[in-house]
Formats: sequence, C-alpha cells, structure tokens
Amino acid sequence: MVKKHIISLISCMLLTTTPTMAEGKFHRFLTTQSVSDRKWFNHIDVAGTIGTSGLGFDVAFPMSEWAQLRVGGTWMPYLHFDPSFGIEVAEDLPAEIQGSRFNHIADKMQDLLGTRPELNVKMEGDASMSNFKCLVDIFPIKKNRNFHVTVGFYYGNTDFITAAVSPYSMRNMTAIGALNSLYKKALSDKTTCIIDAEGMGINIPEGVSFENTNKRLREWGENGKTVKNRDDLYGKEVENKLHSENAFSVAIGNYSHNIVAKEDIYYDYSAELDNPYNEQIGTDNQGNPVYREVRYQTDENGRPIVKGGIRYHKGELMHKDGDPIRMAPDENNQISVSGRGWWKFKPYIGVGYSVPITKDRRTTLGIDAGITIWGGTPAIDVKVPLGQDAAGNPVYNTINLVKDAKSMPNSVDKYVKLVKLLPVMPEISIRIAQRLW
Repeated sequence: MVKKHIISLISCMLLTTTPTMAEGKFHRFLTTQSVSDRKWFNHIDVAGTIGTSGLGFDVAFPMSEWAQLRVGGTWMPYLHFDPSFGIEVAEDLPAEIQGSRFNHIADKMQDLLGTRPELNVKMEGDASMSNFKCLVDIFPIKKNRNFHVTVGFYYGNTDFITAAVSPYSMRNMTAIGALNSLYKKALSDKTTCIIDAEGMGINIPEGVSFENTNKRLREWGENGKTVKNRDDLYGKEVENKLHSENAFSVAIGNYSHNIVAKEDIYYDYSAELDNPYNEQIGTDNQGNPVYREVRYQTDENGRPIVKGGIRYHKGELMHKDGDPIRMAPDENNQISVSGRGWWKFKPYIGVGYSVPITKDRRTTLGIDAGITIWGGTPAIDVKVPLGQDAAGNPVYNTINLVKDAKSMPNSVDKYVKLVKLLPVMPEISIRIAQRLW
C-alpha cells in the first residue's frame, strides 16, 4: 500500500515538472536526441586488430568532439624458434681429436644406454607477449576525423622467451648427463669404472701403466693445462694433467667481459691425483721437516679440487674476457634458456588513418603506425653449473647472452641481435571497427 502511494507521488511530480524541464538539460538527457548530444558514450565501436604486436581487440567510445578512448588487449601468438649448440668432447682439443673421441664415446654410450649421442643439441623455444592497452585517439582536424594522433600505453608481461632441449635431443642429453656423472665418479673414486677409456679414444702415454680405467680418464685433458708436483718417491718432478671438468659440454661462445662470483661457491666433485705426493709445510720443534699428503689436483687458484672445498670466494674472478662459455646438463639432464627484462608499462605514440568501407559508414578500416617503448634491458639467460653452496645445493652462473657473451653460433646470435633492437618497437597494425550504436 505504501509502495503505491510513493509511485503515485513520483508520477505527479514528474507530470507537474515536465514543462519546466523541457527547457533544461535534464530533459535533453532523458530523450533519445540527448544521446547524440553527450560527449561520452554517444556511440561505441568494437574492433579487431592485427599487427606487429600480434592479434588484438578494442572497444572505443568518444571522450569529446576531438578525442576517443580505446581499451582492449593484444596477444602475440607463440613464435617458434629452434637454436642449436655444438657439443665439445673434453676441452681445448683440435677438431680432428674432438671428432675421433666423440665417435668412440658415441659407440660406447650406445652399447651402454642404447642411445647414441649426437654432436649437436637442438632446442625448442617460444616467444610470446600479451598486453592490456589503453589508447587515446586525438583528432586535430575538426572537419577530417579520418586522421588521428594516438598516445597511450600497453601493460603486460616482461618475460618473453622460454626454450628447452627438444624432445628429440633429450635422449642425447640423457646420454651426456650419464657420461658426465660416470666421468666425475671416476675422477674422485679409486674404484674401477665401467667405462672403457681406451675404447673412448683416450691416449695412454707410452710406458705408463694404469691399474684401472679411472686413471686413464685423468689423461682426458692431455692437450690442456698441466701442473707440476714433486713425487718424493722418485725424487723427480712429474706432470699431473688437469682434466676437463665434464666429459661432454655444450659450447655457446665466449665471455665478453670478466665474470665474478656472486657468492661463495664450493666444488661438487673431487679430482684425485694419479701420483699423490708429500709436500713439506714446515718443521717441528726439533727442526725435522713436516709434510702433508697432496691427493688432489689444484685449480687455477691453487686450491685442491675436492668436494666441499672452496672453489670461488664471493667477488672473486671466475672467468676472464674471452674465456669459453660451456654448459652441461643439470640434475634433470636439461639445459634451458629464458628471456626477460622489458617494462610492464610500455608507452606508445603514433598516428593513424581510417575510412568507412560500407554504405552506412558504420564499418571502418584503419591503419596505425607508431612506436612502443618496451624499455628495460632485455636479457636471454642460460644457466652454467658452477658447483654447490655451503648447504650443498647446486649453484649456477646465469649468463645473459645479450651482454655477457660473444662469438656465439649463428643459430643463437641472430636471436640475440634481434632482442637487442627491441627496447623501442616499431608498431604497425590494421584495425577493422564496427559501430554498435
């Protein structure tokens, strides 16, 4: 009953005030004619776009006689790329020795695992980008609304590339990871190893007799660096060869500048000497010499290569400008690449032109051209195993191929060069719009 009285009262008020409001703005707002008089929402366009930023859509409505607002989104479909890397057998060996050793190893690993390694590791990657967009079209020429200047922004993800070893090459990586594991086992353990070193093409120096395969593996890096140690038993200097850290590694170029450790890093493997020796470290109270047993090879810093021992102190030089960059499979037999670094907020400025393409002029075709400032410092990261931290967790050196690497394979270098050009992205798109009202 109360509701009926309220409705009747409102009806009477509207009837009595209508003549007065007919002259005012409120009445114009309520009429059909007032919709076209308003500056906002007097019509709405929906549109689809395609361009360098990918596929997109937007909804546009006027802000005034000279501007309209467009909001929507863009999505760049996945762009596939497939970089590849070459495999190195040991390190610093001539190409002919690399090839000979690889073939021997490939035969043995096929017998052992049923999988024959290949000289190349193929990767599969995708590049994608999705953004929300908010753009304002400004019409500077009052009598020509075909031409417009556009300002605004895109807002979206910063990661743009993910890549991993292809399913085809995963068999290859499994064989490589298994061999590297056996190789490090042989270096640090005096027990026998199931790998036949002679069958792998490892040369045994003439006149040297090895008791087991482990000692043969320590001659792997025969053309590499050497260290001299005193063998007290014979009273003469002997050379203990520095082995390669991995039996197989993946070469991806050279460092473009010095690389220092970001934290304390410890060895995750040991390298025992074929000829352990005693080193004098001082004298006792009676003046007699005091010795310590030297069982492990030393690294470039003179430290014993022993699991759990310090490899690099924080801030210490790890790699010099020009040193080779070598990757090895991680604990999951995987090598991954990722791209990152652009701004979430990406300003845009450009111009455009549109024309009606139907008789009722409700459908238009337009083209926009401008630049999007993606900003930031793009990076393409790969992880190189270094060792372990104090808690025994794996530690990786993240190498940014954009700024940390040079002399890369062509299959990789072309993508790196492209990424370097993208902080300012040229933008060209075609837009088809349909007016709803």
